[in-house]
Amino acid sequence: MKLWFWLLVVLLVVPFSIYAQDETPSWCVSVWYPSSDVTGGLESIAANGDILGVIHPFWYSQRPDGTLQVAEGAEDPVLLEAWGAAGLKIIPSIAGSVWEMIAEPQIRAYHIDQIMQLVERMDYDGIDIDYESFPLFTRDDFSTFIEELSSRLHENGKLLTIAVHAKTSDAGEWESAEAQDWTRVTPAVDVLTIMTYDYTNRNEPPGPISPTSWVRDVLMYAESITDLSKVRMGLAVYGYSWLRERPPATTVSWSAAQRLIETYDLEVERDPANMEAFIDFKVRGLPHQTIYFADSAGIAYKLNAILSEFPTLGGAAIWGVGGEDPAIWDVIREANAVSC
Repeated sequence: MKLWFWLLVVLLVVPFSIYAQDETPSWCVSVWYPSSDVTGGLESIAANGDILGVIHPFWYSQRPDGTLQVAEGAEDPVLLEAWGAAGLKIIPSIAGSVWEMIAEPQIRAYHIDQIMQLVERMDYDGIDIDYESFPLFTRDDFSTFIEELSSRLHENGKLLTIAVHAKTSDAGEWESAEAQDWTRVTPAVDVLTIMTYDYTNRNEPPGPISPTSWVRDVLMYAESITDLSKVRMGLAVYGYSWLRERPPATTVSWSAAQRLIETYDLEVERDPANMEAFIDFKVRGLPHQTIYFADSAGIAYKLNAILSEFPTLGGAAIWGVGGEDPAIWDVIREANAVSC
């Protein structure tokens, strides 16, 4: 069916919950930047500061010796001043998959010292830990690291947010998800951001990136661990394209998918259970592509379903900003997002 039909469906379904702002609790939206190779992310953030509460500049990574690697262009004073003037909390991300610096107590303590010096030097509001793909044997060490870092940050009036792998049980679907013990880390942090995307990752055959039914199951597990008011749901605004239905996929933006749709008059398809958009690109003389991507209709459906079932959810964290469907921001705005 054509895109206009599904847009009509969403417009008919959404108003009774998302647009009923008097009945929907306010919630916080954060955004990682940069979280896409596509230009335009800064402009999107600047234009929609009224519904953003936190920005996570992706500026730092870890080293095995406990020191921090600073990205090129990080700590830009112009950006920091603009974000501060817009009222955004600035909580930069430290990212990576280096586990060695938390496994040894002395290096772990030194790593925490390095983080504290960074936060104090730059007068950040806190720090965001995005340590991914750790082996299972680091489970206790990771929890201890988060607890110790939390204590130091809170002593200094700073915030700790962490990004964790999505899962529907403690064990999850792979060892790195199990390596993050939500029962220990959640009480220590101010915000638990669950990366509810890449349900189908780039190394798998084509499929939805963030199906609503799966997000629901992840949040049900989170609700069994903690009050959802401290949880943010990862909100993907990007897409994946599979060439000839074979992995690995490449990341694509909504704007790139839209150009194909308009140029070749393609039909946008959706699984009615999840409403995530996809196109099956088959044009004579060009390679076959299958593209799943986020758009405003799919995001509206997801927010309506999730906020209806989990009204105390603390917010959403956007990944993939840059080239996203501009109408997504109005959908989030209608969902009653506020500064936090």
